[in-house]
Amino acid sequence: MSRMWFPLCSFLRACRRRLFAKETLLCALALSSGSLVVMLNLPVLWRDYDGFGQITAPPGHLTILAFPPLYPFLSRLPVLFVSALSGLADPHSLEVNINRPVLLNNLGLVLLVGAQQLALLFALALLVVKCSRRPLVRCVIIVVLLCHPVLFVIAQFVSSEALATILAITLIAIAVHLASEDELTRNGLIALGLCLYANVMTRHNALVYFVVLPLVFLFGTITFLPDQRKRRAHFRKFLITSAVGAAAFIAAKLTVVDLCLAFHEPYRSVIGRSLIYRFDLIDRMPAEEKAAYLRKLQTSASDPITKQAIPAVLMAKGYWGNSMRVIKDLIQLQDKRLGSKKLDARADHYLNEICQLCYQAPPPALFADIRATIVHSLSRTTPSDIIQFLYQNAKRSLKKTGHLASCSADADSQIHRAEETWWLRGFDPIPCGITFSVILALAIILRSLGRFQGDAFRLLLALGVVNVLMMVGTLSLTPYSPRFVLPSCVINAGAFAILLGGLDNLFLPGCFRRKDQHNSTPRRGVEQSGSSSGS
Repeated sequence: MSRMWFPLCSFLRACRRRLFAKETLLCALALSSGSLVVMLNLPVLWRDYDGFGQITAPPGHLTILAFPPLYPFLSRLPVLFVSALSGLADPHSLEVNINRPVLLNNLGLVLLVGAQQLALLFALALLVVKCSRRPLVRCVIIVVLLCHPVLFVIAQFVSSEALATILAITLIAIAVHLASEDELTRNGLIALGLCLYANVMTRHNALVYFVVLPLVFLFGTITFLPDQRKRRAHFRKFLITSAVGAAAFIAAKLTVVDLCLAFHEPYRSVIGRSLIYRFDLIDRMPAEEKAAYLRKLQTSASDPITKQAIPAVLMAKGYWGNSMRVIKDLIQLQDKRLGSKKLDARADHYLNEICQLCYQAPPPALFADIRATIVHSLSRTTPSDIIQFLYQNAKRSLKKTGHLASCSADADSQIHRAEETWWLRGFDPIPCGITFSVILALAIILRSLGRFQGDAFRLLLALGVVNVLMMVGTLSLTPYSPRFVLPSCVINAGAFAILLGGLDNLFLPGCFRRKDQHNSTPRRGVEQSGSSSGS
């Protein structure tokens, strides 16, 4: 036990030194203007029913399976804390029943978004510090990050996407550090594993972030094929970071399974709740073709309930809850004794089976729609489009909880004013995919001129691959929505910081050292020191 406790203590001390270092605090202070503008001009914002369900729903299929459990657990802590303080006078009110919905309060929500903004500031500050050592270059990076208002606006939302953005920025900062080091330090690997674990426990699509660092070192292995020593060093780093990612993924899966066991929730896949939204594409087919296609799906189905559910689900339309409702009605016609949790699990099984049949024999419009949404997300969706969508979504959510200040008429007017305010409404007219293409093109030019480090260049390439994988993976499973392009904005912000960090080479050695050009022999093994490299 002590052998595990000592590395953890060393890691925590390194994190504390890095977070409260003078340079980190100064960068966070400089970035705080973005958070202050958002918090002073916007109320607590809601990401539709998703955010409301994440913070209020008791542990179950919604907060464990449909949404990974980290944000539902963390987001309700400030609310419960304020409720506990307000109930000190009445001891009976302090009784906590985790199986009951959480009652919201205004102060708890304000504390939540305040904590999100603070975490965002420190994540961005770490990114700035890791990308450059020159104060002037750091100032330039800070200005560029402040030109991404979407980062600060999303932190004002009650939504797992707020935490996902913070964790993605933190992961990029860790990747910058590990890619620039001669050796993979123990503290750095612990930070990588914890960050990957937190990412996948926050959003399902964060699984693609697991390939960032392995790709960096795989590219390095390919680059140094003629040099046996460097090739082996990079391949070894590739294996280590891949193993760390695998361990984080297994730990996340085991956590979800354990939570399902603890709360008597049947563990299963709920991917059909996302895939079913494209089932409505069948309605675009001519009547005769549509009828023939439905008969084909029903013939392929082996279970009688699946056969009956296929046309019923198509008639339900829209929200996945409607599809689940009609499937549960069909199940109860055969077995009325099923409890609610087992009934939900059976309904998810049939919903998944219907979606599997649809994707195995797709309607003609399916792949055309997937291709069109991917192209639109990368070549037409701008950060301003994402912000405007988030504002519209927040205004539609105001009816959820009328007793809260965040859902009052004044909140609606604040959102309307923000839509008309220059910085808050966003001002970047360049689509996210094109922005990254420009960043990568500049990196290629600088690299060809010898002004950009190989490690930084390989990290940008890895982020580009992750960017595309994120869009393809997400939009292959669900229809287009501007909010799905938010991870691309986060990656672009990190890529900008890495590119600008390369300006250090014009003045003095920066974060990315010229390992491509020196012949020092790398040390064997993972370095055990607990230096500031840990975070």
